Amino acid sequence: MLQLLITQVALAVTAAVGSCSTDAPGARADLHAALRAEAVARAVAVEVAAEVTAEVAVAPVDAELAAPSRDWTGKTEDNICGLRDLSQVSNPVVIDFQACLDATPEMKKIKSEKIDPKSPEGIRLVTEATNRVTQACEAVQRANGYCSVWKSIRHKDGRAVTDISSQVTAQF
Repeated sequence: MLQLLITQVALAVTAAVGSCSTDAPGARADLHAALRAEAVARAVAVEVAAEVTAEVAVAPVDAELAAPSRDWTGKTEDNICGLRDLSQVSNPVVIDFQACLDATPEMKKIKSEKIDPKSPEGIRLVTEATNRVTQACEAVQRANGYCSVWKSIRHKDGRAVTDISSQVTAQF
């Protein structure tokens, strides 16, 4: 296919050069422009060939085994950390986000001191609690090799998804 591309470029340049009349004014400039176009086209073809060769060299032997499953369903907003693109997900886990949030010191303070979560102090504490849960999820994800952490995610074949809520709350 690459050879065909190079041949087509060469034929196009040859036709352009052949149409140049040496008697016409600016004929030399036309000839030089056509030759430069041919050189550029050949350089691009060689570069494309190198990229194609590199991609083929790193492609896995059995692409079906190496490709992640595309059968996960979930909402992007339910992603806490890690991969968000469901087509790339391979080993996700879930948490009970509200339970993890309620286990943070910040949320315990809101409840014990009866702070309104919509007040400036409440908003600050809820934000800190959310950040704490996210950081704990990231730590557990990295430590155990999971691709992502979700509030909710399912696989179309119904396989169980590991719940790491207890590991996340243990980080607090």
